[in-house]
Amino acid sequence: MAKKTAAKAQTTAGRRSGDGTAAERPTRRESRELRQEAAVSAAFRLAEREGIAGLSMRRLGQELDVDATILYRLFRDKDELLLALAERTIRMILDGTGETPQDESWQDTLRRIAEDTWLVQTRYPAITALTFARTTGGPAEQRLVELILAAFARSGLAPGPAVLHYRTYVDTMLGLCAHSAALGSLDPEVREKDETTWTRVYARLPEVGHPVTRTFIDELSSVTPKAIYDNAVEAVLAAAERAAVAAG
Repeated sequence: MAKKTAAKAQTTAGRRSGDGTAAERPTRRESRELRQEAAVSAAFRLAEREGIAGLSMRRLGQELDVDATILYRLFRDKDELLLALAERTIRMILDGTGETPQDESWQDTLRRIAEDTWLVQTRYPAITALTFARTTGGPAEQRLVELILAAFARSGLAPGPAVLHYRTYVDTMLGLCAHSAALGSLDPEVREKDETTWTRVYARLPEVGHPVTRTFIDELSSVTPKAIYDNAVEAVLAAAERAAVAAG
């Protein structure tokens, strides 16, 4: 089957209204944005189905049944595509977080953002592994930066400490999400071997030389990535609270 052209890849849904009458056609910019969104959706499916290595412009073209050269009309390069993927995940986080209630404490706002970040980032481990360290500069990220900074500003921190705690909060979340994503992206056999190391290796260490490890082995083998994540977020919030009190 011949490859679809960019024009053929568009649907005719935007050309007619629901009652079958002619509707205003999308502008060239709107049409391009629609095709970009379709490509991002396909990239999500591809990455989560085939993993990090599966996401290439060539494979994405095959997924969409278009020539890869068409994708380079939508994205300058693969890096621009990755930033678009990151923006999509940030929009998901914002959708989950919603509006900030007027009576909500700054700590609870940040807890909700952290929870939604975990849900989104762990739902898409391959995308997380590919994009967690990136700064998009896009509109979704701009909104999230403003939301988080506003929460820290409500704590009473001065700009310098507020920004330091903001960066610590964000980097802690993304780092732990990326760690979970990296483990989740392993082959099942490798992941099982890694996850059972505590019971296969550490639980069998001799008491002599490893008394504390043996004493704590049940806890070491049962602590979850989500528990670690929540504890880290609370540690950052507690540090911000102490800094705000000390400054006040």
